[in-house]
Amino acid sequence: MKSPVPTLVLLVLMLATAGLAILLKPALPTSEQMRNIDLQRIVPTAFSTWSVIATNDVSVVNPQQKELLDSIYSQTLERSYVDSTSGQIVMLSIAYGGVQSKQSQVHRPEVCYPAQGFQISHSEKSGIETSLGRIPVRRLLAIQPRRNEPVTYWIRVGDSLAEGWVGQKIAVVKQGISGQFADGLLFRTSSIAPDATFSYEIQDRFVRDLLNALRPEDLPFLLGSLGKPRG
Repeated sequence: MKSPVPTLVLLVLMLATAGLAILLKPALPTSEQMRNIDLQRIVPTAFSTWSVIATNDVSVVNPQQKELLDSIYSQTLERSYVDSTSGQIVMLSIAYGGVQSKQSQVHRPEVCYPAQGFQISHSEKSGIETSLGRIPVRRLLAIQPRRNEPVTYWIRVGDSLAEGWVGQKIAVVKQGISGQFADGLLFRTSSIAPDATFSYEIQDRFVRDLLNALRPEDLPFLLGSLGKPRG
């Protein structure tokens, strides 16, 4: 007579799997629980000593080809700003996706730059100290024969600022466990300059000036829990 134990074990595993699926099934996307976001409205065209410039000489590297970009992101914003005090130019790119999944998630610049003919000659973890706290970022140096582009970026998934590819995946799972789909945002600054260290300093100042110019209620959209008021 066949032992009922294997069948019982299989039944328990099936029930556990079904229960876990219910537990992990997100209730609503975080993007639906937030008010409508308009990147063009959130990010000012002028703040502190920075103002938007329109020039064909400074082109922002797109996160992806347009077709793929439209399938991944709900909104994108690309601008170039000039600092009136130093003449330095910083390129800003923000890409927002309402739901992060295996098929549709924020793509890291380490992928999109090589896809457009760049080589990544340097990559390291770093941080930007702000009045809100330390923002964990990644520094890249993307190069072409006639273009040297230092890059600073961070990725927000749900309420978390994800550090690295693994951190990005973990943030998606954590948000799912909490009962929500994770939305995602890529915030990237870059410059065309031979001195990467100086460029990173300028980009950090740009970020601090921008955050100081935003309305407090808009900060969590860019920074997750780091942008939420304390107390």
